[in-house]
Amino acid sequence: MRAAVTLVMVTVAVLAQTTVVNRLPFEWGPGPDLVLAAVVAVALTTSPAAAAGCGFAAGLAVDVLPPAEHPMGRYALVLCLAAYVLALLRTNTGFGGPTGSGVSAWAAVGATAVTAAGVGLGYAFVGFVMGDANITPAAVALHTGVGALLTTLASVLVTLPVLWVRSALTESDFATIQGPTSPGGW
Repeated sequence: MRAAVTLVMVTVAVLAQTTVVNRLPFEWGPGPDLVLAAVVAVALTTSPAAAAGCGFAAGLAVDVLPPAEHPMGRYALVLCLAAYVLALLRTNTGFGGPTGSGVSAWAAVGATAVTAAGVGLGYAFVGFVMGDANITPAAVALHTGVGALLTTLASVLVTLPVLWVRSALTESDFATIQGPTSPGGW
């Protein structure tokens, strides 16, 4: 159940990002990154491999859906790495609280802010390596700063609800059901 609900929530974030936010003409540049905010919540509540898979799938969906104006896979790569590193830090350091406890709201918002800045810089770095002519220090600073600020503000509406829903649901609703223990039992 948890995986299905997560899939629905991340899909809604991808659709809202590509159909609404990416089409709004902001004067200052980028809008909030709802997909990043949803993936941060998943990364804070799952294993590094599952977080990387979620980040890659969500990033690839954003890369494929219009109005994408960059090479396919660029956002998927950066979001996959960010989700993996965040989940790895959570797993190995107990970030957000004692091991076994949930992540606090403040820690989730802070993780979203740091991840948004890291994704902005990573996205610019990949663009620089690929020869994107739009990558300038001023543009990177403006887009990363504004994008991280707006994503942090949006995290209250995206990251926290996704985090609470994922924390409320069990990993497997069928974990207590035990089938036959012998090979010929069925």
